[in-house]
Amino acid sequence: MENYLDKLNTQQRQAVVYTDGPELVIAGAGSGKTRVLTYKIVHLLEMGYSPGRIMALTFTNKAAREMRERIEALVGHSTASRLRMGTFHSIFSRILHINAELIGFKPDFTIYDASDSKSLIKLILKDMGLNEDKSYNPSSLQSHFSNMKNALIQPADYARNRDLREDDNRQKRPLTYIIYDTYCKRCRLAGAMDFDDLLLQTNILLRDNPELLKKYQDFFQYILVD
Repeated sequence: MENYLDKLNTQQRQAVVYTDGPELVIAGAGSGKTRVLTYKIVHLLEMGYSPGRIMALTFTNKAAREMRERIEALVGHSTASRLRMGTFHSIFSRILHINAELIGFKPDFTIYDASDSKSLIKLILKDMGLNEDKSYNPSSLQSHFSNMKNALIQPADYARNRDLREDDNRQKRPLTYIIYDTYCKRCRLAGAMDFDDLLLQTNILLRDNPELLKKYQDFFQYILVD
């Protein structure tokens, strides 16, 4: 393989070869951030790190696919296929399926897509006798619940949060905290998680199981995020 470092400018090369601790690269669009991450992985492999102990996380399937293709072109399919690489949701889904029973789910739990999630919210509104008007619009509630989960706010936290409850009252949707709680309970009862749960439940899993957290911390030698 030709010298991959020769394909980088000075700043990119510095980011790739640095291995003395955590590293944050801030750069604008089109400046080569994905290129740096790709070559950083190649550099780690050249240094002798095991591909199975390197995790690379991206926000989109497209980015993950492009990164894998670039790495395969440099190190070959066999090595690239052993990397733990994918989106946050896909990687966390694998971790959750392996350890689901630690958080009260079965290993074969279902993953609800946006349509499933919205349908469940509509059913809850119907059961509560609430019209799908402006105050309790299913799409708006779905987005709101997503924001809550991404902020690590669970139903019990929501119910105790005065600011959230007062904001719901101002928007004439005072029962939102009950809908949120019911939604989460019905997902669990159905043995299902939605996309946002894949992030929230992984946080809960590692937060509440320090031995498992230590296991992953010791196993992965490098975690890279694009």
